[in-house]
Amino acid sequence: IQQQRINTMAGSNDYVIKLGASGSEALVAGQLEGTRTDIGAPVEITNKANGGNVTYFDGFVAGQGVSFAGTFTLTQETVQDTIKAAINSGTQIAGVVESSVGGEKWQCDTWAVTGRSDSAAVNGVSQMSVTFNTSGAFTYTAPS
Repeated sequence: IQQQRINTMAGSNDYVIKLGASGSEALVAGQLEGTRTDIGAPVEITNKANGGNVTYFDGFVAGQGVSFAGTFTLTQETVQDTIKAAINSGTQIAGVVESSVGGEKWQCDTWAVTGRSDSAAVNGVSQMSVTFNTSGAFTYTAPS
């Protein structure tokens, strides 16, 4: 089953993004690479009582979220057009970032899409790079 899951991901990517409501997401065509990053940081509680040693509040992360930066072969297809429209209008979109390793995933109904950058290589294939950031609550599914 695990090998089948890996083969159904976009190429050999470890992470892919799919857009749409939970349970009916569509893979974004042309995924070349993607990087998932945790957003957030521990809260520093350093004070005089602990001798000034840098200390963080245990068990809490401020600004918790997920960021996914992806590069795609630029095509004219429905899911990519959804990304382009979201960037132009500021609309947040539903989707999931999924790992091919163990089925780990991060589902959010309100991904904010930013930083679109297109490359148009001479005699090459045009590419689009964008960043998706969770906005608000997201659901994490641990690897199985």
